[in-house]
Order: sequence, then C-alpha cells, then structure tokens
Amino acid sequence: MAGMPNRAVDGAGAVVEKFAPSGGRILGYVSVGLLLALAIGAAANGSVANQELILGCVAGALLGWVALIRPVAVAHSRGLVLRNMARDTFVPWSKVERCAVHQTLQVATPEGIFHGLGVSRSARSVMKSNKAAVSMQTRGTGFLGMGGTGSLGASATPSRRANEEASGGSYTDYISQRILDLAQRGKDVEGDTVTAWDPVPLGALAVSTACIVMIFL
Repeated sequence: MAGMPNRAVDGAGAVVEKFAPSGGRILGYVSVGLLLALAIGAAANGSVANQELILGCVAGALLGWVALIRPVAVAHSRGLVLRNMARDTFVPWSKVERCAVHQTLQVATPEGIFHGLGVSRSARSVMKSNKAAVSMQTRGTGFLGMGGTGSLGASATPSRRANEEASGGSYTDYISQRILDLAQRGKDVEGDTVTAWDPVPLGALAVSTACIVMIFL
C-alpha cells in the first residue's frame, strides 16, 4: 500500500537511498501478514459468526500498516523525506544542520527539529550508548580531571561498542552520517521545508475505525 504523491514529496526529486526498515517495521510486516491471512481464512469458512473476527483483523492490519510499516526515511536528490504515520515532511538538504538517531530520527533545521519514526533505536540502546560515552569521557579526563590516557586499546573501543549496540546501533550511526554527507553535498540546493498530510493513511484510519464501530453494532 503505497502513499499517494503530496506536497511533501512532489518536489523531493529522485530517490537516492531508502534506509533499511527497523525492527518495528519488520514486526509490522509479520503482524499485518498474519492478520490478513486470518481474515482470509475466516472469510473462506463463510460463517456469519466470523464477521467480527474478519472486521477485527482488517482493522488491526490497517492500524499496523499505518503505525509500523508506513513510517520510513528516504533520501532524495533535493532533500530528506520523513514519512511518518499520516504526515510526510520534506527537509531540503540546505536546511539540515544536525542529525542523530535516538528513539526517533531527529533532524535539526532553522525551523526546529523534525522527527522521523521510520528510523529508531530502543530506549535500552540509547541508554547503553550514553553510558559508554560518559565512561569514555571519564577515562579521558583522568583522576579529578587531571588528564589520563586510558587503556592501550581505547581507540578501538568506540567502534567495538557501536557494533555491540542493540537494535543495530552501527547502522543507525551510518544513517545519520549519510544524511549529513548528503546535506553537505546538497547545501546549495535551496527549498522550503514542507509538511503535508497523506490521504492514504488517513483513509486507512477511517476504514479501521469503521470496522471497529461495526463490531460493536
């Protein structure tokens, strides 16, 4: 179920890179697939008693698509598109100032910080990364801030810790760096930041709501 073009993607240009799905998105594919299979199986039985089950599965599948599958971050030739549950945001490369992946993809611009739900890290991964950074700073300053060299293998520690992060921390580091690199290359590409609603997920939410209402009628 692909989104229809809207103001946020009309002027984004050609797709440069679509970042790989997060664990939540993969879970969404599995959940939606199982719910649709269950709905089809129930419909094949032809029993009126299965109507509520079918409606519940359809509603759940639509909600799963909107919440887990649809959100994604895509690099285009003219900027970054953050496709969230029902709204898309286009950020021109010239407007990207900073970028980092925390529990969401956070892109800082002169207008403020925009969040992309399609790229995420678990709270545990974020906390683990923060603790590692604090530990490295402590070892770098030494006792009472008087300086220190740390261990001989300290230079290899950051990459090793990144590879050990939960939720693919090393890949999320790549995403933020890749976005910053593309922003640097496209700093002369002017444009306006655009946020727009997408009618397809809005329609999916309306249908899922109708299915839920019909269950209780």
